Amino acid sequence: MAKARFRIQEHKDIYIHNDLANAAFYFKERISERLKNDDREGVGIEMMACLTMIAFAVEARMNFLGYKLIEKWKERAPYMVKVEKVTKRLGVAPDFGERPYKTIESLKNFRDALAHGKPLEIRTDVEVEATEEELRGRGYLGAPWEASVTGEFVEMGFEDMEVVWRDLLARSKLGVMETITQGGATISFIEALG
Repeated sequence: MAKARFRIQEHKDIYIHNDLANAAFYFKERISERLKNDDREGVGIEMMACLTMIAFAVEARMNFLGYKLIEKWKERAPYMVKVEKVTKRLGVAPDFGERPYKTIESLKNFRDALAHGKPLEIRTDVEVEATEEELRGRGYLGAPWEASVTGEFVEMGFEDMEVVWRDLLARSKLGVMETITQGGATISFIEALG
């Protein structure tokens, strides 16, 4: 087959925040259905995955808005610095003591506990008076981050992520279509070779 010369022009705008938010939505819906059916085997692991995807989606959305709205955006800046820069740029004064921004900070802390997993050694030597059920409920081998692995926090995390996104996107004046991964290509024949 003879070769020819072609001109290829293409563009791609790949916005991962959508993929992460879609993964979070998938897990959230699956978790909700499983809890409704009292199907609890491994659901905590799916909650971990969902909360991680929510935290990643929040950060990716901040990176998207920062990239689009702030000159010389630094996507490697600390998570909460990015939240503060984007919200400031859009005229929002987030209250990290209240929802939804309190949730955003909690998601970031959950993500960090998993992403920067490090040994945690706790020693206790106390006498207590308790029933056997109370002792079982204490969660002796539970890590602090495990308190976040609940259906309620999954729902709240997803809901607050969406509240923040919708508000910031509206303030940004960017259209929804500008946030979606898209692209195109054109191949033009130039000439036959040999």
